[in-house]
Amino acid sequence: MPPADNNPDASASYTPLHLRRILHFDGALNVRDLGGMSTSNGQQVRFGLVYRSDDLADLSALDLAELEKRSVRTVVDFRSSEEVQARPSRLPPGATIVSAPFDRGDQTAGEVIESLVAGELTREHAHQILLDSYGRSTEAGIPAFTTLIRSIIDRSPVLFHCAGGKDRTGVAAAVIFSILGVDRDQIVEDYMLTNDRLTDQSSTFQLRLAEYPEESRDVLLALGLAKPDYIELALDVIDGEFGGIEAYAQNRLSLSLAEVDALRELLLEP
Repeated sequence: MPPADNNPDASASYTPLHLRRILHFDGALNVRDLGGMSTSNGQQVRFGLVYRSDDLADLSALDLAELEKRSVRTVVDFRSSEEVQARPSRLPPGATIVSAPFDRGDQTAGEVIESLVAGELTREHAHQILLDSYGRSTEAGIPAFTTLIRSIIDRSPVLFHCAGGKDRTGVAAAVIFSILGVDRDQIVEDYMLTNDRLTDQSSTFQLRLAEYPEESRDVLLALGLAKPDYIELALDVIDGEFGGIEAYAQNRLSLSLAEVDALRELLLEP
Protein backbone atom coordinates (compact mmCIF):
# COMPACT_ATOMS: atom_id res chain seq x y z
CA MET A 1 0.00 0.00 0.00
CA PRO A 2 1.22 3.56 -0.63
CA PRO A 3 2.34 5.79 2.18
CA ALA A 4 -0.15 8.28 3.49
CA ASP A 5 1.14 11.20 1.42
CA ASN A 6 -0.09 9.36 -1.68
CA ASN A 7 -3.44 8.54 -0.12
CA PRO A 8 -6.27 10.94 -1.06
CA ASP A 9 -8.26 9.89 2.01
CA ALA A 10 -5.59 11.01 4.47
CA SER A 11 -6.91 13.25 7.23
CA ALA A 12 -6.86 16.97 6.50
CA SER A 13 -5.64 17.52 10.07
CA TYR A 14 -2.32 15.83 9.36
CA THR A 15 0.75 17.97 8.73
CA PRO A 16 2.89 17.20 5.65
CA LEU A 17 5.31 15.38 7.97
CA HIS A 18 2.50 13.24 9.38
CA LEU A 19 1.39 12.37 5.86
CA ARG A 20 4.88 11.24 4.96
CA ARG A 21 5.26 9.15 8.10
CA ILE A 22 1.90 7.33 8.23
CA LEU A 23 1.43 4.21 6.12
CA HIS A 24 -2.04 3.03 5.17
CA PHE A 25 -2.27 -0.75 5.16
CA ASP A 26 -5.32 -2.91 4.48
CA GLY A 27 -4.65 -5.24 7.39
CA ALA A 28 -2.86 -3.10 9.99
CA LEU A 29 -4.21 0.04 11.55
CA ASN A 30 -1.33 1.85 13.21
CA VAL A 31 1.72 1.73 10.94
CA ARG A 32 4.19 4.56 10.65
CA ASP A 33 7.81 5.40 9.92
CA LEU A 34 9.88 6.78 12.79
CA GLY A 35 11.62 9.06 10.30
CA GLY A 36 11.23 12.81 10.05
CA MET A 37 11.37 13.69 13.74
CA SER A 38 13.75 16.54 14.65
CA THR A 39 16.28 16.44 17.46
CA SER A 40 17.17 19.23 19.86
CA ASN A 41 20.42 19.87 17.99
CA GLY A 42 18.72 20.20 14.60
CA GLN A 43 19.25 16.73 13.15
CA GLN A 44 16.46 14.65 11.66
CA VAL A 45 15.59 10.97 12.05
CA ARG A 46 16.10 9.16 8.76
CA PHE A 47 13.15 7.68 6.90
CA GLY A 48 12.94 4.06 5.81
CA LEU A 49 14.89 2.38 8.61
CA VAL A 50 12.49 1.84 11.53
CA TYR A 51 8.73 1.29 11.47
CA ARG A 52 6.17 0.75 14.24
CA SER A 53 2.86 -1.06 13.95
CA ASP A 54 0.03 -2.98 15.53
CA ASP A 55 -0.11 -6.74 14.92
CA LEU A 56 0.48 -8.11 11.43
CA ALA A 57 -2.00 -11.00 11.45
CA ASP A 58 -4.32 -9.53 8.84
CA LEU A 59 -1.87 -8.13 6.30
CA SER A 60 -3.04 -8.28 2.70
CA ALA A 61 -0.92 -9.27 -0.28
CA LEU A 62 -0.50 -5.55 -1.04
CA ASP A 63 0.65 -4.91 2.53
CA LEU A 64 3.23 -7.68 2.28
CA ALA A 65 4.43 -6.29 -1.03
CA GLU A 66 4.84 -2.85 0.57
CA LEU A 67 6.97 -4.30 3.38
CA GLU A 68 9.07 -6.13 0.81
CA LYS A 69 9.44 -2.94 -1.23
CA ARG A 70 10.69 -1.19 1.90
CA SER A 71 13.18 -4.05 2.50
CA VAL A 72 11.75 -4.89 5.92
CA ARG A 73 13.32 -8.24 6.74
CA THR A 74 13.33 -8.07 10.53
CA VAL A 75 10.20 -7.82 12.69
CA VAL A 76 10.57 -7.42 16.46
CA ASP A 77 7.43 -8.73 18.15
CA PHE A 78 6.70 -7.63 21.71
CA ARG A 79 3.68 -9.91 22.14
CA SER A 80 3.43 -12.90 24.46
CA SER A 81 3.40 -16.45 23.13
CA GLU A 82 -0.35 -16.57 23.80
CA GLU A 83 -0.93 -13.42 21.76
CA VAL A 84 1.23 -14.73 18.93
CA GLN A 85 -0.59 -18.06 18.90
CA ALA A 86 -3.97 -16.30 18.74
CA ARG A 87 -2.92 -13.94 15.94
CA PRO A 88 0.23 -15.14 14.14
CA SER A 89 1.98 -12.61 11.94
CA ARG A 90 1.90 -12.61 8.15
CA LEU A 91 5.29 -11.61 6.77
CA PRO A 92 6.96 -11.22 3.38
CA PRO A 93 9.12 -14.13 2.16
CA GLY A 94 12.47 -14.18 3.90
CA ALA A 95 11.45 -11.94 6.78
CA THR A 96 12.55 -12.98 10.27
CA ILE A 97 10.66 -12.54 13.52
CA VAL A 98 12.68 -11.57 16.58
CA SER A 99 10.60 -12.49 19.61
CA ALA A 100 10.96 -9.98 22.45
CA PRO A 101 8.03 -10.59 24.81
CA PHE A 102 7.23 -7.53 26.86
CA ASP A 103 5.44 -8.68 30.03
CA ARG A 104 4.44 -5.79 32.26
CA GLY A 105 3.06 -8.20 34.85
CA ASP A 106 -0.42 -6.71 34.69
CA GLN A 107 -3.55 -6.83 32.60
CA THR A 108 -3.19 -5.90 28.94
CA ALA A 109 -5.35 -3.10 27.58
CA GLY A 110 -7.57 -5.73 26.01
CA GLU A 111 -7.99 -7.57 29.30
CA VAL A 112 -8.80 -4.33 31.10
CA ILE A 113 -11.48 -3.56 28.51
CA GLU A 114 -12.97 -7.04 28.84
CA SER A 115 -13.07 -6.66 32.64
CA LEU A 116 -14.75 -3.30 32.27
CA VAL A 117 -17.42 -4.67 29.94
CA ALA A 118 -18.03 -7.53 32.38
CA GLY A 119 -18.67 -5.00 35.14
CA GLU A 120 -15.59 -6.02 37.11
CA LEU A 121 -13.94 -2.57 36.95
CA THR A 122 -15.00 1.04 37.08
CA ARG A 123 -13.87 3.35 34.31
CA GLU A 124 -11.62 5.23 36.76
CA HIS A 125 -10.00 2.01 38.02
CA ALA A 126 -9.43 0.82 34.46
CA HIS A 127 -7.76 4.12 33.55
CA GLN A 128 -5.50 3.89 36.60
CA ILE A 129 -4.47 0.33 35.71
CA LEU A 130 -3.43 1.45 32.23
CA LEU A 131 -1.64 4.52 33.58
CA ASP A 132 0.30 2.48 36.15
CA SER A 133 1.32 0.02 33.45
CA TYR A 134 3.17 2.80 31.63
CA GLY A 135 5.15 3.57 34.76
CA ARG A 136 6.18 -0.08 35.00
CA SER A 137 6.94 -0.39 31.29
CA THR A 138 10.29 1.33 31.54
CA GLU A 139 11.50 -1.49 33.83
CA ALA A 140 9.52 -4.40 32.43
CA GLY A 141 10.44 -3.54 28.85
CA ILE A 142 14.19 -3.43 29.36
CA PRO A 143 15.02 -6.79 27.67
CA ALA A 144 12.65 -6.01 24.79
CA PHE A 145 14.04 -2.51 24.27
CA THR A 146 17.62 -3.77 24.27
CA THR A 147 16.74 -6.48 21.74
CA LEU A 148 14.99 -3.92 19.55
CA ILE A 149 17.82 -1.41 19.56
CA ARG A 150 20.45 -4.03 18.79
CA SER A 151 18.25 -5.38 16.00
CA ILE A 152 18.01 -1.88 14.53
CA ILE A 153 21.78 -1.45 14.65
CA ASP A 154 22.49 -4.84 13.07
CA ARG A 155 19.48 -5.61 10.87
CA SER A 156 17.60 -2.50 9.76
CA PRO A 157 15.16 -1.80 8.18
CA VAL A 158 13.21 -3.08 11.19
CA LEU A 159 9.53 -3.06 12.09
CA PHE A 160 8.52 -3.45 15.73
CA HIS A 161 5.05 -4.01 17.09
CA CYS A 162 2.79 -5.29 19.84
CA ALA A 163 -0.95 -5.98 19.57
CA GLY A 164 -2.46 -2.53 19.14
CA GLY A 165 0.69 -0.55 18.41
CA LYS A 166 -0.04 1.89 21.24
CA ASP A 167 1.19 0.78 24.67
CA ARG A 168 4.30 -1.41 24.48
CA THR A 169 5.16 -0.08 21.04
CA GLY A 170 4.52 3.50 22.15
CA VAL A 171 6.95 3.27 25.06
CA ALA A 172 9.58 1.61 22.86
CA ALA A 173 9.29 4.41 20.29
CA ALA A 174 9.60 6.99 23.08
CA VAL A 175 12.79 5.32 24.32
CA ILE A 176 14.32 5.33 20.83
CA PHE A 177 13.36 8.94 20.20
CA SER A 178 14.76 9.96 23.59
CA ILE A 179 18.11 8.31 22.88
CA LEU A 180 18.21 10.13 19.54
CA GLY A 181 17.56 13.48 21.20
CA VAL A 182 13.98 14.15 20.09
CA ASP A 183 12.29 16.51 22.55
CA ARG A 184 9.42 15.46 24.77
CA ASP A 185 6.74 17.51 23.00
CA GLN A 186 7.44 15.73 19.71
CA ILE A 187 7.51 12.33 21.41
CA VAL A 188 4.08 12.95 22.93
CA GLU A 189 2.75 14.25 19.60
CA ASP A 190 3.96 11.11 17.84
CA TYR A 191 2.35 8.91 20.50
CA MET A 192 -0.96 10.74 20.08
CA LEU A 193 -1.04 10.07 16.31
CA THR A 194 -2.45 6.66 17.21
CA ASN A 195 -5.76 8.30 18.04
CA ASP A 196 -6.31 9.60 14.51
CA ARG A 197 -6.07 6.06 13.23
CA LEU A 198 -8.26 4.55 15.95
CA THR A 199 -11.06 7.07 15.48
CA ASP A 200 -11.24 6.62 11.71
CA GLN A 201 -14.72 5.16 11.26
CA SER A 202 -13.45 2.62 8.73
CA SER A 203 -10.67 1.37 10.98
CA THR A 204 -10.26 -2.15 12.29
CA PHE A 205 -10.52 -0.75 15.81
CA GLN A 206 -13.94 0.72 15.08
CA LEU A 207 -15.09 -2.56 13.55
CA ARG A 208 -13.98 -4.43 16.67
CA LEU A 209 -15.64 -1.81 18.86
CA ALA A 210 -18.94 -2.46 17.09
CA GLU A 211 -18.90 -6.01 18.46
CA TYR A 212 -19.50 -4.69 22.00
CA PRO A 213 -22.86 -3.51 23.41
CA GLU A 214 -23.67 0.01 22.26
CA GLU A 215 -23.83 1.36 25.81
CA SER A 216 -20.20 0.28 26.39
CA ARG A 217 -18.65 1.77 23.26
CA ASP A 218 -17.96 5.33 24.42
CA VAL A 219 -16.15 4.09 27.51
CA LEU A 220 -14.21 1.50 25.52
CA LEU A 221 -13.19 4.09 22.96
CA ALA A 222 -11.98 6.41 25.71
CA LEU A 223 -9.86 3.65 27.25
CA GLY A 224 -8.51 2.51 23.91
CA LEU A 225 -7.21 5.93 22.96
CA ALA A 226 -3.72 7.23 23.66
CA LYS A 227 -3.54 9.84 26.42
CA PRO A 228 -0.62 12.21 26.99
CA ASP A 229 -0.34 11.34 30.68
CA TYR A 230 0.36 7.70 29.79
CA ILE A 231 3.53 8.36 27.81
CA GLU A 232 4.47 11.35 29.99
CA LEU A 233 4.58 9.04 33.01
CA ALA A 234 6.96 6.64 31.25
CA LEU A 235 9.26 9.54 30.37
CA ASP A 236 9.02 10.89 33.92
CA VAL A 237 10.13 7.51 35.30
CA ILE A 238 13.15 7.46 32.98
CA ASP A 239 14.14 10.95 34.10
CA GLY A 240 13.28 10.64 37.79
CA GLU A 241 14.06 7.04 38.71
CA PHE A 242 16.78 6.15 36.21
CA GLY A 243 18.67 9.45 36.00
CA GLY A 244 17.75 10.42 32.46
CA ILE A 245 17.95 8.73 29.09
CA GLU A 246 21.77 8.47 28.91
CA ALA A 247 21.95 6.67 32.26
CA TYR A 248 18.92 4.55 31.36
CA ALA A 249 20.47 3.45 28.05
CA GLN A 250 23.80 2.52 29.59
CA ASN A 251 22.88 1.26 33.06
CA ARG A 252 19.47 -0.31 32.46
CA LEU A 253 19.45 -1.25 28.78
CA SER A 254 23.14 -2.26 29.03
CA LEU A 255 23.98 -0.47 25.81
CA SER A 256 27.62 0.45 25.39
CA LEU A 257 28.62 3.96 24.37
CA ALA A 258 29.61 2.48 21.01
CA GLU A 259 26.12 1.02 20.56
CA VAL A 260 24.44 4.32 21.43
CA ASP A 261 26.72 6.11 18.99
CA ALA A 262 26.01 3.49 16.32
CA LEU A 263 22.25 3.93 16.75
CA ARG A 264 22.54 7.70 16.41
CA GLU A 265 24.88 7.48 13.43
CA LEU A 266 22.52 5.07 11.67
CA LEU A 267 19.24 6.85 12.35
CA LEU A 268 20.20 10.53 12.33
CA GLU A 269 20.93 12.61 9.27
CA PRO A 270 23.97 14.89 9.66
